[in-house]
Amino acid sequence: MGPLFAYSLVPVLSVALLLCFTAALRGRNARGLALYCLATAMWSGALLLLCIPSTAWVGQRFVTVGAFISATYLHAAYDVTRQRSYRLVGLAYAVAVVVTGIGVFIPNILYGPVALRRGPLFWPSMVLAVAAAVVPLVHLARSYRREAPERRPVLRSLGIAGALAYSGSIGNALLLSSGYAVPLGMYLVLAALLVLVHVINAHQAPGDRRLLERSLVYSAMAAVLSAGFLFGVLTLMAGSGQPFLAEYRAGAFFLLALAALAFEPVRQGLQEWLGRRLLKGRATGSELAAALAAQEARADQAARLAELGQFTSAVAHEVRNPLGVLSAHLKLLERRGGDPESVAAMREQIERASHFVDELLRYGRPRPLDLRRVDVPATLALAGSTARQGLGALAPEVEIELSGGESLELEADQAQLSQVFVILLENALLALRDVSAPRLRVRCERGERGLRVVVEDSGPGIPSELLPRLFQPFVTGRKREGPRPGTGLGLAIARGIVERHGGNIRAGRSEVLGGASFEVELPYTQPVSIAAATS
Repeated sequence: MGPLFAYSLVPVLSVALLLCFTAALRGRNARGLALYCLATAMWSGALLLLCIPSTAWVGQRFVTVGAFISATYLHAAYDVTRQRSYRLVGLAYAVAVVVTGIGVFIPNILYGPVALRRGPLFWPSMVLAVAAAVVPLVHLARSYRREAPERRPVLRSLGIAGALAYSGSIGNALLLSSGYAVPLGMYLVLAALLVLVHVINAHQAPGDRRLLERSLVYSAMAAVLSAGFLFGVLTLMAGSGQPFLAEYRAGAFFLLALAALAFEPVRQGLQEWLGRRLLKGRATGSELAAALAAQEARADQAARLAELGQFTSAVAHEVRNPLGVLSAHLKLLERRGGDPESVAAMREQIERASHFVDELLRYGRPRPLDLRRVDVPATLALAGSTARQGLGALAPEVEIELSGGESLELEADQAQLSQVFVILLENALLALRDVSAPRLRVRCERGERGLRVVVEDSGPGIPSELLPRLFQPFVTGRKREGPRPGTGLGLAIARGIVERHGGNIRAGRSEVLGGASFEVELPYTQPVSIAAATS
C-alpha cells in the first residue's frame, strides 16, 4: 500500500481520536460513542501500520480490531435509545474479541500477507460483518417511531453515520483483499465521523459544543492543506524517478498538525486540571464559558418573559371585560327565569375562561419573591386542605400520607411555594378519582443540596409520550372537556416558581405506588443575588 492510502488514513485517525476524547471527557451518557470512535481510531491506526514496511506485520495482526466497530456501534445505538438490557451488546463484544484474537494469532486464515489476498474464512467473516451492521441499524429504525420528535434527528444522524461507516469499512476490506490499495472506503468512514459530530453534540453541554466545532474546523483546514500537498507532489512525481523528499516533509508536517488537533480536548482538560490545583478559587475557561452561556440564557428568558407579561396583560384586559359583561347579563337572565340548565352551562364556561385568564397571568407575570423562613410540613398540610376545597366534590376520599420531620424549614416565598404544592396535589387528587384503592403520599427529606419534597400517587401515571414536554406551557394530560378541564399552565407555573427559588422539579413514575411521582428540590437558603433582587 502506497503513500496515497497512508495519507487518507491520518484524517480518519485524527478525527476519530478527537471525537473519542470529546465524548469521553465532555459527553453525557456517551460511553458507547466514545468506544465507537476509539475502535475506529485503532482500526485506522492498524491500517496505517500496514503502509509502513517495518511495521506491516503488526498492522496485519491487529487490523481485525475493526470487529469492535460493530460492537461499539451497537453499544452507542443502545445508549442513544436508552435501552435497559445490554445483553446483545455483551454478545457483540464477545464476538469481536474472538475475531480479533483470530486475526492476532492466525491472521492467514482471514487474509494473506499485508491484507492483499483473501483467506479461507474471509467470506464468512464478511457475512458476519454485514449481519452485525444490520442489527443496530434495524434497532435504530424501530426506535425512531417511538422516540419524541426532538430526539429523532439524533437517531437519524447516528443511522446515517453507521451506514456510511459500514459501507466504507466493508468496501475497504473488499478492495484491499482484491489487491487494490485505493482509499475510497476511508473517505466514507471520514464522512461518517463528520456526521457523528451532530450525535456527540447532542450529548454535550452547549458551552462545550463550540470546542468540538472549532477543532473540527481546524482539522478540516489541515486536511485540505495536506491533501493539496499530497496531490501536488504526486503530480510532480509523474514520470520522474526522483522522490520529492522536501515536499513529502511539508505534507507530513500538515498531517502532524492535523493529528495534534485530535488531542485538543485532552490538552484543555489537563490545562483546567492544573488550573484548579495551582490557582484555587479561580474559574477555568470552560466554567467561564458555561457561566456566560447561562447569563445569556437568563437574559433571553427575561426578555421573553417581559414580552409575555405585556401579552398577558393585553389578553386579560380584552377577555376579562367581556367576561364581566357576560356574567352580569347571565345574572339578569337568571332573574328573569331563564332555563336553569342553560344558565348553569353558561356559568361553567365563563368560570372556565376566567380560570384560564388567571392562570395565564400567573404564568406570564410572576410576582417577585417575598422571602422568609417557611415551615414546609405545615405549608404542605395547608396546601392539601386548599387543594381539596378547590376541587370540592371532585376530590376523592383519600388520606394524604405526609411523612418527614416536623421542623423542616427553608427560606422561600410561602404563598408561591404553597401554590406549587396545591398544583401538584390537585393533579394527584384528580388522577385518583377513578382508582379503586387510591393512595397519595407526600415525603419531605433532607438532602445534601437542599430539601426534597416528593408527591406520589397510585393513579394511572404520566403517559410516556407526554413526559418530555410535561412542564411546557399548554401541555396537559387532561381533556379540554369535563368537570375539571386542564389548561396546561399549572405545571409550567410550578416549574417557574421552583426555578426562581433556585431549585428544580422532576416528574416520573412512582416505584412504590405505581402512579405519577413529582420531586421538588429547593435550597435551604437563597443566594445573596436572589435575596437582594427580591428586597
